[in-house]
Amino acid sequence: MSTIPLPPELVQALQGLRPVFHAASWESFLYLITGLLLGQAQAGVVRASRLAPNGYNWRRLHDLLRRNRWDEIALMVRWTGLVLGWLYPSGFPPHLFWVLDGTYLEKMYAQAIEEVMTHHRPHPKAGQSRRLKGHGLLLVAHLYEPTAQYFRALLLGGLLYIKEATWVDLGQEVLAALPFPREAHNIIVVDRGLMALKLIKHLEAQHLYALGRVKANAKFYRLATEADYKGKGRKPRYGAKFRADAAPQELMTRQEMLIPIDGKQYEGVVYRGTFRRRGVKQPVDLLRVEVGTWPPWLLTLTDPSLTTEEAIWAYYGRSQVEVAIADSKALGLDQYRGRRSRGIRRWPMVIGVVHSLLQLLAVGALKVTLPPQGWPWYRKENTVGAIQRRLLEWILRHYFSHLFPPEQNRQEKDQAA
Repeated sequence: MSTIPLPPELVQALQGLRPVFHAASWESFLYLITGLLLGQAQAGVVRASRLAPNGYNWRRLHDLLRRNRWDEIALMVRWTGLVLGWLYPSGFPPHLFWVLDGTYLEKMYAQAIEEVMTHHRPHPKAGQSRRLKGHGLLLVAHLYEPTAQYFRALLLGGLLYIKEATWVDLGQEVLAALPFPREAHNIIVVDRGLMALKLIKHLEAQHLYALGRVKANAKFYRLATEADYKGKGRKPRYGAKFRADAAPQELMTRQEMLIPIDGKQYEGVVYRGTFRRRGVKQPVDLLRVEVGTWPPWLLTLTDPSLTTEEAIWAYYGRSQVEVAIADSKALGLDQYRGRRSRGIRRWPMVIGVVHSLLQLLAVGALKVTLPPQGWPWYRKENTVGAIQRRLLEWILRHYFSHLFPPEQNRQEKDQAA
């Protein structure tokens, strides 16, 4: 029997990451993944060693993160290729959606931890200050659409925010490393904070597409016409300039459709027009979404082959990354207690492997026989938490069976009751 307390199907799936590690670190990586999958490492890396044999030195888990020689970017790249192969075994769909989003790991009393910075708290609650002390992470996830108009976010990894780079610079770095399949249109879905012209130009150079909200004062230009040509020099590419919230609706097509907001669908109107942005070679589409008395959304899209309805639902699916971030924090994303910069940078990549592996089990892309949850009041067994609980029961049955009473004694107790 293997010393790794995991189902053999999972151990076989993780073998695709073997070339990233050398022999000494591979065993430690498997033990760490096992502890995180079972939720046993939320308060520290050392707890994962409880699942290892008695002769295993728990200090090797710390060495895996801060000393061993392996490339965290190579881990994310190779794992992304494996995830795409499991999700789309028969070929890629016409459009693949990816999402970038940032989060903060607050470390209030972390004087000795490297790379700790003071950040502006984006959404302070009652009693919280405007500033927080900790780490900033830019996370990347793949938006998988198992059914129509329904998405799941599979977290793949993230980069640590440092003073020398902006969030857009980190986004360019992580997107330049990911192995995007060229057979499909890869669309990067971002929120208003990352939808900058610099990112759009980078995506255009990498043959990628962008979808996201823009600020109301973003500058757009009409398509140049013959009236804009004065008869001297080359013909202009840009026409009259206007703000995004003042887009000329006479140049936009109007479409009535159901708009998803907070889990419900409301009747709304979407205006879509093709304009130009300064420095972008190809024209871009501007979408204005109006629903009731809510403030209008302003979306920009650089892929003209994506329909309006698909664009609206893809942007709505971006909210699933918030669920993925919450799940990753429950797995221990913000509970890493190491102090060295190398270990802190590698930690999001490890958590990304764990989270996406649980999501692969939840959507059925990886077939593993697990015991049922057995909760009559909560019948959903394909969530990240339910998969963790079922994995824990599998471990107890196969590796810690001595903790269960014999079947004969159990029957006697039932009869006595």
